[in-house]
Amino acid sequence: MQKHILKKTVIALATIYLIITISFVLVHIMPGDPIIHLIGQEEYYYLLDNDPAYLETLIEKYGLNDSLQMQYVKYLKSIVTLDFGIAYSNQKPVVENVLSASKWTLMLSVPVWILGGIIGAVLGVLAGWRPGKLFDRIMTPVFLVLNTMPSNCLSLLLLMVFSYKLRIFPINGMVSAGTQGIDRVLSILEHMCLPLIILLIFRISGDFMLMKSAVSQIRNEEYILTARSKGLPGKNVLFLHVMKNAMVPYLTSFLMQMGNLLSGSMIVEVVFGWKGMGMLMYNAVQNRDFPTAQFCFLLSAVCVVGSNLLSDIVNAAVDPRIKTGGAYEA
Repeated sequence: MQKHILKKTVIALATIYLIITISFVLVHIMPGDPIIHLIGQEEYYYLLDNDPAYLETLIEKYGLNDSLQMQYVKYLKSIVTLDFGIAYSNQKPVVENVLSASKWTLMLSVPVWILGGIIGAVLGVLAGWRPGKLFDRIMTPVFLVLNTMPSNCLSLLLLMVFSYKLRIFPINGMVSAGTQGIDRVLSILEHMCLPLIILLIFRISGDFMLMKSAVSQIRNEEYILTARSKGLPGKNVLFLHVMKNAMVPYLTSFLMQMGNLLSGSMIVEVVFGWKGMGMLMYNAVQNRDFPTAQFCFLLSAVCVVGSNLLSDIVNAAVDPRIKTGGAYEA
């Protein structure tokens, strides 16, 4: 077990290093001059014509005249020293901006992760245990369509219907201006309803399909048929035998989804103007804010790879059929 953990940890660290290296290169080779995004196009051309020395000072201040290799070395040094620099966008520490944005993302993602996981699993078990019944025939096509629909399409569709047409929910943003106290809390809850519903739909549909597939497969195993032939009640067979084995792939998915808590709702955040981690990362890439973009990619990589590592270790501990370097076999 220790060798298994050590091997997976080394692979995880190598994966994180590869991800942050690729993301660093991609961010830096994007077209456009970052200094223009930093000071604005009008200010840039004014300084270029009237004070090129000061413009050069700004470029040197932010290290934008360094070679790509030197910027990469500085980036790795910032990771080692935990000094992630100052954001180009607002001249605040990158970590401060990320912490501020993270709380808004977690406000959406944590309820979706827990509540959506429970609802999707329960519905999937019900459909998988009695395939072909009315519940299965209704729910499976619905969740199959929802699970394959792009999140931006569903977001825009529900936004058009419930915000523009019916005016049930606010169009975008996180809170109405000028609200205080309990009114501010209620305004935040009102603004988060539609993004929360959309994220729940995708979470529930994914877990529904996973659990239905697992239960449908396990219910036809020989040991399940033997248990039923001995006269065991259906509920006992379901909870003592089927659920015990179906929970292994579900647990894997549940733990892996934990890695997407900070970065898994970018499209929804952008569509609804929800100023969380996804919006912060999107704006950082758009505006060539290198320090912010690099830290967001690093944090996302650590979360995703770390959750995968955790799920692999937990599954190896609870299921002896998972061998070192292998995968779960149903």
